[in-house]
Amino acid sequence: MQIAKGIRHLTVALLVVSFTVTGCEQFQTAMIKRGVTQIANADRMDWLDDGALHLILCGTGSPLPDPKRAGPCAAVIAGGQYFLIDAGPGSWENVQVWQLPRPRLSGVLLTHFHSDHIGELGEVIVQSWIGGRAASLPVYGPPGVDRVVEGFQQAYSFDTGYRVAHHGAEALPPAGATAQAITVAIPEDGESALVLDKDGVRVTAYRVNHEPVTPAYGYRFEYAGRSVFITGDTAKSDGMLAGARDVDVLLSEVLISRLIQTSTKLLAEAGHDRLAHMGTDLLDYHISPQDAVATAMEAGAAMVVFTHIVPIPPNAIAQRLFLSDLDSAYEGDVLLGNDGMHFILPGGSSAIERSDLAE
Repeated sequence: MQIAKGIRHLTVALLVVSFTVTGCEQFQTAMIKRGVTQIANADRMDWLDDGALHLILCGTGSPLPDPKRAGPCAAVIAGGQYFLIDAGPGSWENVQVWQLPRPRLSGVLLTHFHSDHIGELGEVIVQSWIGGRAASLPVYGPPGVDRVVEGFQQAYSFDTGYRVAHHGAEALPPAGATAQAITVAIPEDGESALVLDKDGVRVTAYRVNHEPVTPAYGYRFEYAGRSVFITGDTAKSDGMLAGARDVDVLLSEVLISRLIQTSTKLLAEAGHDRLAHMGTDLLDYHISPQDAVATAMEAGAAMVVFTHIVPIPPNAIAQRLFLSDLDSAYEGDVLLGNDGMHFILPGGSSAIERSDLAE
């Protein structure tokens, strides 16, 4: 990972400078040059125009703490454009470590406004600006997105003002520190609303069932004959089925009800009634792995990838629970998502290539 390597080389070089009184100047300069070069050339710009649709899992966690999973976030790169879907806590650090093209961030699409889906939005806006984005960042979402964006803008207003005053408007154009809220019209259940159609990339929103969180959206991306549907948080719904129709990859949140039920029972027995009550409430507005696969089979989706993993799978045995008791009639692949999974869908093909950015 070029950024991480570059920072390490710079750190080593600076330590050498600190502890060396004479000599080694050529070595110091070489180390610093190597680090600066790796940082400057880090962003993966080649993915923008390689004719493929890229899906990267930047965060596959949930509100439950998990050191291996950032909050919910996915990246889609295609046709010269780069979008983030949701911005869960910790996800932007992954974006930077994995060298996604920060200055070319085209927009953020929010599925809904739970904190685990929006907590990193301020960092997304500011850090992509620092990374080179010069224009205001579009942030799409359900009605109310204007309030969310304005709140982050106010919270970060001192920070952005300090940076412009320190570095100057030429280095940090003030417009890049701003975000533009774009409300997506509410689609009826099972119908879609066009979010954008630009340079061969078409994005549509579908209303999903996350009551009482309403409206909540899933987003479908289409490019060069390839497609991905990202559910956001949802129970099984007509909107999810419609959005997943014939997609190459269905990225679906999942929750295993029986594990949550066991947990809430134990919490209640231990006298933690408030936590037990809140745990029970989780059961009616999330989808099980079985229902996600059933939806994929009915929709004709070629692959299902699980994200927003609840509860936390602490080991390989627990991870296998998410992939057990699934309908054997489904012929597509079913994967438990992890931070760093990268799916490449070449245009005009049915192939789905994979890599792991976290390795």
